[in-house]
Amino acid sequence: MASVLAILVFIALACNASTANLSSFKASKVKDGEETSSFKTGDTIYGKAVVSNNPGKVKVKLYLTADDAKGLTKGETLKGSEVSIDLAENVNIAAYSLPVSEGLPAGTYKLNADMINEAGEKKDSKTANITVSE
Repeated sequence: MASVLAILVFIALACNASTANLSSFKASKVKDGEETSSFKTGDTIYGKAVVSNNPGKVKVKLYLTADDAKGLTKGETLKGSEVSIDLAENVNIAAYSLPVSEGLPAGTYKLNADMINEAGEKKDSKTANITVSE
């Protein structure tokens, strides 16, 4: 009977164990503000990536890529937009901010968050679609 109970406990624990993942990602105009996808020159793009089930160290890489903007190639990472944040065990928020400069062409962009494990492997990613107007 004790061995059956031990097996059931082991199975229950195994079912609850998960690997780290990006449980949410949003862009906003205000730090910790409501989610938005529309920005203009002078605004600041704030990103917030939440990591769940983080049993160890992970890195969250945040960056902005062009989607459909004049003079930029689709998928091109914007210079100066890339930030890597190391998160220790049980730390679960990676925060990002990027001012929208006058030189940024109007168009659509993707704010990206990649979660990378200690071995350097990308384990999860999320994207927030944003539009920049003049």
